[in-house]
Amino acid sequence: MTLRIGVVGASYAAGTHLPVYAELAAQGVVELVAVATAHRETAEAVASKFDVPHAHAGFEVLCADPDVDLVDIATRPSRHRAMAEAAFAAGKDVLCEAPLAPTVDDGLAMAAAGSGRLAVVDMQSRFRPGLAELRRLVRDGYVGRVDNVVAQALYPTFTVPAAVAGSGWCADASAGASSLRVHGLHTVDLLRWTFGELTDVRGVAATREPTWPGPDGPIPASSVDSAAMSARTADGAVVSLHTSWVARFGAGWRLAVHGSEGALLAEAAGHTGHFPVRLSGARAGDAGLRELVPAAGTVTEPFAALIRAIAAGELADVATFDDAVAALRVADAVERES
Repeated sequence: MTLRIGVVGASYAAGTHLPVYAELAAQGVVELVAVATAHRETAEAVASKFDVPHAHAGFEVLCADPDVDLVDIATRPSRHRAMAEAAFAAGKDVLCEAPLAPTVDDGLAMAAAGSGRLAVVDMQSRFRPGLAELRRLVRDGYVGRVDNVVAQALYPTFTVPAAVAGSGWCADASAGASSLRVHGLHTVDLLRWTFGELTDVRGVAATREPTWPGPDGPIPASSVDSAAMSARTADGAVVSLHTSWVARFGAGWRLAVHGSEGALLAEAAGHTGHFPVRLSGARAGDAGLRELVPAAGTVTEPFAALIRAIAAGELADVATFDDAVAALRVADAVERES
């Protein structure tokens, strides 16, 4: 039976999730059967745009819709727990946008509520070809013993008024946002997925920009906008990650892996969930790095691949709520020290 999907939220989802579902529905991969927002007129407008049969006012109504198999929660983190618990209570599976929750305790409660159901999180960066190939090569011994892993995610996102207008809620720490918890958490997930569990996590975090350029003037910002962490892999490799979403002229995303027999370098112009990743590599004896995977693909390609995997029941590389909680623990360890 074709997977029937209902989407909660229409702000972020309208530019990413909903177009993908509409495309996959046309291909017979899924059915997009319902959308819910806080206001009926908004839900109806979105339903009309994407040819969705049911428009609901309120997530509770969508969760109770008998035509929905999987609820996609595409709202801010502070709202995720109530929505996920309502979906699980109604017997639905859940795909939740990352970060899973504002706190580890909320994430644990959500994971417990989803016991026995499909409970997965939108860590779509795993489905970028360049990152999947990096993981495969590391595990196949391309670099030999992994010694050093250096990652950075430096973006100018919230120095730009248009970005603030679309996602200004990220300025509020109580919404569950920070540079490390949003963009950075996708990198933390990639590190765990590729190298295994991280230990000895420590770091520093700060709010360097007290205001963001909102459409009607400056808005106060309390969320952490800059963070740096270090850790070890289970095999003892040294790992670092530096992330900021107020880095003017930020150079984008980069992950370098150095080992006893070689090196790998993955690069993207921005967040790997939306920007294609170029992978280069070299082994001992090579003259230098050479391109292994070109930076190709669309903004929504990895999310589409994630949904195809879920619809086919091919879940080996799909991040679970437990993965999401583990990533939140890393963020907690860093921000708690600051």
